[in-house]
Amino acid sequence: MTLEAAFVGAWRLVSCESRDASGEVRYPFGEQPAGQLFYDGAGNMSAQLMRTRRARFAAGDPGLGTDDEVRDAFNGYVAYFGTYSVDESNGAVTHHVSGASFPSWIGVNLVRYYTFDDGGRLRLSTPPTEAGGRSLEYVLLWERMS
Repeated sequence: MTLEAAFVGAWRLVSCESRDASGEVRYPFGEQPAGQLFYDGAGNMSAQLMRTRRARFAAGDPGLGTDDEVRDAFNGYVAYFGTYSVDESNGAVTHHVSGASFPSWIGVNLVRYYTFDDGGRLRLSTPPTEAGGRSLEYVLLWERMS
């Protein structure tokens, strides 16, 4: 099996942590996040992550959410899609973003360092990233969906 083939398929999010320079661990999508990651054999990918305990909009209409409801919904959900490439020499997979819930990612290359554990789970980590005025590393663990 080629390295690229090891990525191909559907993945379920197991955990998502952020770590600051002091090693403090936080859970940006809660301790039980939900998410899916897809890679196909033609080089396309998509990712969705969310906090599972997001409040529903009182109005039940996405166009009538209050500012606080919309902010909470946005902060609790990330999605993007595009293509990907694998750089085995650097242990990195790069997501070339075509569309995203966070507009500033559109047209950006998101580098993720990868490892596969003995159980076949995929660990992706970011280089240090500015978020909320802090430098953070995000570490995500994915398992294959059956």
